[in-house]
Amino acid sequence: MKRKLKIGAIVIATLFVAFVTVHLFYLNSMAAIETYPADSFLEKASGKTAMIVTAHDDDAYSFSGTIFKLVSEGWTVRQISFKRKEEEKNEMFYKVGRLQKLQGIDLIATKYRNDLDTNTRPYMPVTDFDAVFNHDTIYSDLSALLDKYKPEVIFSLDDSIGGYGNSEHVFISRLVVEYCNRNKDVKDFSVKRIYQAVFPPSMAEAIMVKNSWTEFNPYTEGKKAYKCKGMPLPDVCVDIADQGASKKEYMNGFSEKDKKNIRKFSPYYNWYPSWLYFRIFGKEYFRVIKTA
Repeated sequence: MKRKLKIGAIVIATLFVAFVTVHLFYLNSMAAIETYPADSFLEKASGKTAMIVTAHDDDAYSFSGTIFKLVSEGWTVRQISFKRKEEEKNEMFYKVGRLQKLQGIDLIATKYRNDLDTNTRPYMPVTDFDAVFNHDTIYSDLSALLDKYKPEVIFSLDDSIGGYGNSEHVFISRLVVEYCNRNKDVKDFSVKRIYQAVFPPSMAEAIMVKNSWTEFNPYTEGKKAYKCKGMPLPDVCVDIADQGASKKEYMNGFSEKDKKNIRKFSPYYNWYPSWLYFRIFGKEYFRVIKTA
């Protein structure tokens, strides 16, 4: 009997090791195959002030490793986002902001959509934005905060497809670009760079298309809506392997619903210890827009 139990335990252990090995091989297949230069601007920036601007509180997770790194190097970082209907969501946002040691968080209460159901048209062409979004009101609210805090760098999602096609992501990121274009010639304008979080093409295809378990694929639909090939190509990368434990703690600080969304773009991060997971996904990639 003991011999059978021992053999059974060995078989189970062998199968477990085999499964983990195969799965890690699969996970590695989702990492970027392209290489990009390491960022140098952030290391040399003199002002060391940054602002995160996102449509939703959990959007910033995609560059949270970089934010942890900057804060540890003495940067002052604030965040602007928009209030959720559920009050506990707003409290959670403050909680994860404290994890990152942000200098402050400003939640804009203004409703940025004219339509009541935000799920009615998650993907839409840019030509429909003026009819759907309260452009002037939100631009005024956003620009007032940026004028007040005068960041040297703004972090956002990309303004082409908003990561995977969400129209609210695209709208807010386009407002950031618009703000900088309007003000770049103003004397003492503070913003020098916009850092837009993106995936390299191979990573976007592997994670958001091939790894998708649903018939409706948001990334594919987003490319159709915005008539693009996907996210803009990265210009630089930031090594965040040493910030992996902090990033995982930050990701786990969100609600279960938000963590489910996060796992769509950081698949199986909850299965593995941070030191292993962020050896595979140890870089964050950015399209960099020069504003000065």
